[in-house]
Amino acid sequence: MSKLLEIVNYFPKTDLPLLLSEEVLSDFEVANDPFPQSFIQTVLNVWEPEADEYTEFIPIASFAKEDKFQAIVYWKGSLLRYDYILATIDATGVLINKRAIASTIVKEGLIQKSVASITPDYIINIIAGHSVDGVEYDPAISKMYSMEVLANGYIIFSLEEGMNEFG
Repeated sequence: MSKLLEIVNYFPKTDLPLLLSEEVLSDFEVANDPFPQSFIQTVLNVWEPEADEYTEFIPIASFAKEDKFQAIVYWKGSLLRYDYILATIDATGVLINKRAIASTIVKEGLIQKSVASITPDYIINIIAGHSVDGVEYDPAISKMYSMEVLANGYIIFSLEEGMNEFG
């Protein structure tokens, strides 16, 4: 079996659009089989070198852009940070690019959250906001960002200002 098939087999094929938020994580967790430890050690820990023994991973989805590359989404949970990661891999199973596209980050009393929607055209629309010390979230302070998965599998921001927040 090719390395690409080994990787993709852990991710359910999904039709786009796909919505990724903290609220839908439990749906994926229940519906999808967990990664075996061997996959975490040989693939995900290579892609995520900062992961430690407390980091959790959950498979979310896979979808292909013609035959050029395969896109996969997984959730990574670590101490005070939870990310949905979009990764693209080539036909041989080599990682092309990966980006956190939706997150929850807790830092010094500030809770930053972002949600993402991936369209059938491989446009990723992200809405990000924050609350301080658990105070009600104010949608008026939200920002919207867009990313795009290019034909070569690279994931880019449509707006340069987004690079600092998510890059």
